[in-house]
Amino acid sequence: MKNLLLLFALLLPLGLRAQSEPEINYESVHSAQYQLQYHVPAGWDQVRQANDTMVALTHLSPTRDMMLYISQLRGAAARMTPDQALHHLAEQFGVTVNKQFATTYNGIQFLETTGTGSRDGQLLRYDALAARHRGHVLLVCVSGTPDAFVTHEPLVQHILHSLTPYKARRESGR
Repeated sequence: MKNLLLLFALLLPLGLRAQSEPEINYESVHSAQYQLQYHVPAGWDQVRQANDTMVALTHLSPTRDMMLYISQLRGAAARMTPDQALHHLAEQFGVTVNKQFATTYNGIQFLETTGTGSRDGQLLRYDALAARHRGHVLLVCVSGTPDAFVTHEPLVQHILHSLTPYKARRESGR
């Protein structure tokens, strides 16, 4: 009986976790331009943007309640420090950066801030990061509705922890 109870106690958390964390299939994105590779859920749409201050790639969930935004600053904006870039990004959510902290994902040192703000009249939760990475200022922001952000917290963490420096594949014959 003790062994049966022990087995039940060990299996119960696995069963609960399986119900609360549906399996997500991820695609690997390898960007030579950003010198970054990362995972994004399969089936998310991609939108590319470029102007005189940035080159950006936005990944949107099919329900449009979650978004991953990655940009590299260029032109005059490229002279910003990661701290300045993070403040500028937070302003887009109508908030000021209260707290930021240093964090490292796979060797890339970021300044990071999280919070809740509004964009285009919609309340959003976000996790924003900025780094000087291989000579460029890199901005990363995962945002979503407050409900989606909480529901998809494992997805958010998976994306952030998958950020790693890009390793170019060697061409054959060299």
